[in-house]
Amino acid sequence: MPKVNARCGWLEVVGLFVLASAAAFLIATSWRKWSDPLIDFGAQLYTAWRLSQGAVLYRDVGLLYGPLSQYFNAAIFRIFGTGLIVLAIANLVIFAAISSSIYVIFRKGWGALAAWLSTLIFISVFGFSLFVDAGNYNYATPYAHETTHGILICLLLCLALTSWVEKPSATRVFISGLLLGLTVLLKPEFILAALTITSLAVLAHWKSRGFPKARAILTWTAGAVLPTTLFSVYFLQFLPWDQAISASSRAWLYTLDSSLTADYFQVRRLGLDQPWTQVLTQTFATILALAVIALLAAIVFLLQWKPRMWLVILSGAILVALFGWLACFVINWIESGSCLFGLTIIYLLVSIGFFIRRLNATDAEFHVRVLRLLVAGLAVALMSRMFLNARIYHYGYYQAALAALIVPAVMIAELPAWFRAGSRGRLIAAVGTLIIVMPGVANLVMRSQHRYVSRTFAVATGRDRFYCLPPQIDPLGEIINSIADALHEKGQDKTLTVLPEGESINYLARLRNPVPHAFFYAGATSGGREREVVNDMSRIPPYWIVIISRDLGGFGIERYGEKPGSGAEILRWVEQNYKQVASIGGDPLDYRERGAIILREYSR
Repeated sequence: MPKVNARCGWLEVVGLFVLASAAAFLIATSWRKWSDPLIDFGAQLYTAWRLSQGAVLYRDVGLLYGPLSQYFNAAIFRIFGTGLIVLAIANLVIFAAISSSIYVIFRKGWGALAAWLSTLIFISVFGFSLFVDAGNYNYATPYAHETTHGILICLLLCLALTSWVEKPSATRVFISGLLLGLTVLLKPEFILAALTITSLAVLAHWKSRGFPKARAILTWTAGAVLPTTLFSVYFLQFLPWDQAISASSRAWLYTLDSSLTADYFQVRRLGLDQPWTQVLTQTFATILALAVIALLAAIVFLLQWKPRMWLVILSGAILVALFGWLACFVINWIESGSCLFGLTIIYLLVSIGFFIRRLNATDAEFHVRVLRLLVAGLAVALMSRMFLNARIYHYGYYQAALAALIVPAVMIAELPAWFRAGSRGRLIAAVGTLIIVMPGVANLVMRSQHRYVSRTFAVATGRDRFYCLPPQIDPLGEIINSIADALHEKGQDKTLTVLPEGESINYLARLRNPVPHAFFYAGATSGGREREVVNDMSRIPPYWIVIISRDLGGFGIERYGEKPGSGAEILRWVEQNYKQVASIGGDPLDYRERGAIILREYSR
């Protein structure tokens, strides 16, 4: 037995080395190629830079989400200096913490092999992949840092809640409340996720020890409200009390604004534009995935009867051939996310039912089951925003990641246990899972690598340098380079507003945006808000205005400024008050032409 344990220990060390090597390879081959030159991460950089210089969030800089991540990034800039690569390296540290948390959680819940495979999937498929034209949907330069910070906080909350259920104490319950309180300063899906897994933990506590006592509830409440209270006190230094409370509650308050949650982009991304089509598509995908799992389960079940060795070998060969064929030639891996919500919700419901009706607190696997239950609840909650349009690309890098990790973990660890299979059954389950999953991982990595190879054009220099598509493919990076350099040379005492979006240019030129708006379309201008934006710009007019090409088709805007609510009033005000002083490329209002114009106020 000691020799077996030593061998398993060495195998696990080798596995960890493989994981580290995979992460190093993917980071090296995508180095500085993660971000989009115009949108999302550029605004994250701009916000962190402005806050590090003393600006106040929501008053001086616009943001849709909660304040925690932005002030964390600002602290990084204050400590280590400003630079894209500075923030990217900080994000890589957070990614390492997320990956480590996943390994620890899945090892506790499903064993070493399941932990290795799940972590490998997370690193290879979700860590740094480029599946869509725009960058930013990765853990190095995320479109919103609330996504990566939220994943880490929720994983730590799973561990904290499991520890609290196992050994309740005031410290553990306070930490659990504090972690939930941090999600209240991020994004709505993380608030929902934290509430979901906390509710499941309370269920587990009730099952093992009864309902939590009043003192535990008060301690948890103190931890939960502390982060919001501290931010409210901070904002009170700069804002009236009602605005200060609103600022610290921004992460969930904006969900009450129907114009932001029901715009064309959100409706499409949620799958609400074709709900029944999406339901049928995902139901069919879930049934097919269940069929594959059922086939593996059938072979594992047969092996519990201890058939002759030739039958075991034959079954294994058929399984390898069939699963290999499916993985290499049949499954469209980029759309494999379609089955994830269905599989995960089924697993969660079955787990809750088993937990309530059949599991006792004295069972040896009680706390393992609690951890599995919390992870499943977290996965389902994170996918709730894409339950009609589940996908591993785009927002799937954080919303679908945990669901994608649970499925193979269950196939490796739980499926053989359901049939009390011996070593042969466990081996077949592991081999079958690896055969069906590993070609998919390889397929997705190669798809992403192929996109990264073409990103060779350098934008900016020094700490801010990153790479995008060359001008012969997409001239946007070259346009941004030219504009940022030209405006930077004109002096940093000027101000700049980029239409319809582009605070990356503000950041690269180190020019502040005088109005607290990051973008000027969709939810920011619909429902009569465009007039408010024009009033803000009239009150504090920017010295420079840049209008640059931006594809807004996903927001239902074919040409920026085509109608009120889509930039028409803003462009009319610009035309009345500004004159064009430079241009590059084609018509910036037609995203297909790729161009930009620089304007300066008439009175300047």
